[in-house]
Formats: sequence, C-alpha cells, structure tokens
Amino acid sequence: MKSFATVLFCLFLSSPLWADIINIPADQPNIQAGINAATDGDTVLVADGTYIENIDFRGKAITVASHFIMDGDTSHISATIIDGSQPSNPLFGSVVTCDSGEDTTSVLAGFTITGGSGTVIGNGTRHGGGIYIVNSTAYIRDNIIEFNGINQPTDAYGGGIYAGFLQNQDMIIEHNLIRNNSITSTNVTEYCLGGGIYIWADGNQTVRITDNRIYDNTITAPVGYGGGIEPGINGNPNYIITNNIVKGNSVNATQGGASGGIDIFNQIPVLQNNLIVGNSAPTGGGIAFEFTTSSENTTGMHGRGAGNATLKTNLTDLLNVSNNTIFGNSALVRGGGIDIIGSTIPAVRNFIVWGNTAPNDAQISGLIDIQYSNIEGGYLGTGNIDADPLFVDLFSFFLSSSSPCIDTGDPDMVYNDPQDPANPTLALLPAMGTLRNDMGVYGGQGSDSLMVGIEEIPSIAGNLPVEFTLRQNYPNPFNPATTIEFTMAKAGWVTLKIYNMLGEAVIELVAAQLNAGSYKYNWNADGLPSGMYFYRLEAGSFHQTKKLLLLK
Repeated sequence: MKSFATVLFCLFLSSPLWADIINIPADQPNIQAGINAATDGDTVLVADGTYIENIDFRGKAITVASHFIMDGDTSHISATIIDGSQPSNPLFGSVVTCDSGEDTTSVLAGFTITGGSGTVIGNGTRHGGGIYIVNSTAYIRDNIIEFNGINQPTDAYGGGIYAGFLQNQDMIIEHNLIRNNSITSTNVTEYCLGGGIYIWADGNQTVRITDNRIYDNTITAPVGYGGGIEPGINGNPNYIITNNIVKGNSVNATQGGASGGIDIFNQIPVLQNNLIVGNSAPTGGGIAFEFTTSSENTTGMHGRGAGNATLKTNLTDLLNVSNNTIFGNSALVRGGGIDIIGSTIPAVRNFIVWGNTAPNDAQISGLIDIQYSNIEGGYLGTGNIDADPLFVDLFSFFLSSSSPCIDTGDPDMVYNDPQDPANPTLALLPAMGTLRNDMGVYGGQGSDSLMVGIEEIPSIAGNLPVEFTLRQNYPNPFNPATTIEFTMAKAGWVTLKIYNMLGEAVIELVAAQLNAGSYKYNWNADGLPSGMYFYRLEAGSFHQTKKLLLLK
C-alpha cells in the first residue's frame, strides 16, 4: 500500500520507547479488555476474527489496530471485524467511542466497523452509527466502515462517523472505505445530516478528510443534507477534503434537502481533486454550496454552523476549490451536478461538470464564479468549454490522450500540474500534456492516482507490465476474505468472476475497461459455504482460471 512503510515508521517513532503491544486475544480476551489494560503509547494489536463488542478509547493515546499495521496486507481489514450490533445498553450503540478528550494520538486502524446503531445524547438525537466522537478527536485510517445505521423518529447525524465539538483539536480521516451506512428518520424537528460522515468543528482546528472512498450512504428523512459528507462549522476551522471518491450516496427527503455527495455550508474549504459520481438529492445531486446569514440561520448549535462563511478573494485562496470531476449525479428539482443556495457566489476553477441530470439546470443551478472548466451545455466564464471530456472509462475517469480537458485549465502557474522529474516540461502522470493545468480530478497541484480507502486506482504511469498475468490468491486457503492480483499489458475490457464447483457464477468482481497496470481486488466470501471455488480472468484474448479454497 502506498506510503505504508512511512506511515508505520512514523507511527512507531512517535510512540514512547517503553510502549507495550497487547495482543488480542492472546493477552486479553477482547478489544475493550486490551484498551482497559493499555497505557498511553501502547498498541492493542487485534488478530483476525469477529469481535462482538462496542469499544471506548477511554481517553487513552493508544493505537488500536489489526495486523494490517504489521504487514500491510489489506486482507486483515476485512477479516478483523468489530461488530457493534449487540450493545449492553441500546442508548450507546456506536461501535467505537471517543468522548474523553482523545486526540490524533488515539489511532483506529485496519478494521471492519459494522453493526452500529449510534449513541443517544441528552436532547434525544442519535449520532455516530459506526464511530461516535465528541469533545475529542482521533486518527481514523485504513478501515472499512459499513452497514451501520441510525433508525429513529428524531434528528440524527453521522450514519458512519460522527465527530462533534472538536474544540480546536485536529482530526484525520484517511484511507477508509465508508459505505452503506444509513440514517432513517420519520419525524425530525430540524434535519438529518451526514449519511457517511458528519463533522462539526467549532474552533480553529484542521480537519482532514482525504483519500477515502465514500460509497452508497443514505439519508431517508423529511429533511436531510449531505448524503456522503456534511462538514458543519461554528468558528473558523480549516477543512481539507481532497482525493476522495464520493459515489452513489443519496438524500431521500420528502420536505426538503440537498447535497447527495458533499454539502458545503457557510464556508469555503479546501475541496480539491475529488471524484464525485452518481450521487442524488432533491437539489445539488453532487455538491450543494449553501450560504446563509446569521439571521437566516438560527440553528448553529444544532450542527449546521453559525453563519460565518470564510470567503476567499485572492488567487491563492481560489486554489482551495479546484480540479474536481462531478459526473452522473442527479437531482429531483435542480442542480444535478452543483446547486448554489444563498446570495454568496463561490469561486471555483478547473472542474469537469458533465453527465448530471435534473429537471432544471442539470449541471449547475445558481450563480457561481466558475472558470477554466468543462461544463456540459456551457456556462458563462473565462476559459470554460463545452466538449465531451473523453474519459478512458467510467471507473477511473482518466482522460484519454485526445481529451479537450488536457492543458486547458487555468494557465496561471499556481494551478500547474506536477512536473515529471524525467521530463521537466511535461506533467507527471496521471496529469497529462504539458505543465498547464488539466481540468478535472487528475489535474492541478493535488494530482494523484487517487489512493482511496484500502485500494488504489491503478496508475497510468510508467513501469507497466509487459504481459497479462493472473496470480494465485492469498491467503489460500482463506476465511472469509482473500486477495486476487493480476496485471494488464495493455488497456482493454476485463472481467474477473468467481465460480462454484457447479460452474455457477458467484460474484463478478470486475467488469470494466481498465488501463495497463497492476490490479488488486479483495473478495469476502462471508455467507458462502466452505469448498473449492474458481476465479477466472478474461481480458481480450487472454483468459486464465485458478482455484481457491474457502475453509470455515
């Protein structure tokens, strides 16, 4: 995994030399017992398995992690499960809790977090289906946070993660897969917020939400905002939302709501190099920029902020909102791609806004200062174009070599793509062409191959394989998760399927147009019986089948 060795080295370097490793279940019977026995600087190292418990960091500066942090094998993440579906007190149903002054020295890494139902607070609202953080922060990385759900008649925030009242403490959420979390409510007094992630920062702290996959989270309520991400404010926090894939999230609201993907409320965050695809809401299917005055917003203490937008006016600040690709989102009313609510006009650069749908203003609704962007149907602004972006595929959204978005972003050098050290006049892949900015997610200063969650979209950079190969899965035998790797010598349509002994297809892991490169996919066979299975790769004329053994 990219940067794994560096992260691991820094993690151990920052720990006291006398720190202990508490092994679960060898040293303590469960994770909470390990936390209780730990002191600051210790690591609670959890073996593969399913742990039916709801854990609390209890204010300790410790690392709680699976064996992923030891060997970088991502199969540990899906094989080390904390299932919070059976809390001892149903009022405290979050899987993981930090509410005793924790900060980013409290690390949660390498787990599947599932089955949570959230924590009820004094006013009767319920927050944090999977992870509940209040008056504290944490460093949450390399986890799968899935199938947590808040279901109650009143307001609810954070189906996957809730973090509130951060009080000048920094927060980091990176390299996670946050999917299929939900909020369902029937009689809200105000609204439901953040199907995937909700954060309310009330100071001058930095909140980093970077390199995550945020998929298929939902809000179903009379009023809801932020199907994927909802960053609330009450102060002047610095939100950094970069290099995420926000896909398939939805707000299903009967009385009002917005922002299926990301809701930007009364602030201009750093919002760069995100891929925002296939989200839906009443308005602002991809993104909603909401700006209200203090008199219009009377609910600052209930999570939507205090109406003190920090507006950006100079060129350096304009970099904050740049190089996002917004594709295939939908809205029931207006603004399938982007909706601007209020009188403030946000300034953005180097976007691709394409293929979004709505009855009114399918791509952009409202007034926005958008320049050097590719907008389907056109939009008034310097350097804007209206031309098919010519994506290589609708999975990675890499630009083809003939894309009109290459070298057509803002020509000011501050927006330049990274330089290829081997060819100083050319951009470093996945940016393309010369150093002038490419529109969309792979252009500009934050251009990256999108390390998202626990997988990386394969790079189109050099060192490409010279042949097609299908490698043996590992581990093998396995229970219940395994990893399959293959290489592509050239681009083409690829399918990777799993079959049982009867020749019946169990699952299709891949069916996509892929670039040349090396690929890795995880398969979780939970729910299937033990036995021999087969996996088959087909790519053009190349096809190969191998066996894998599930033992439970």
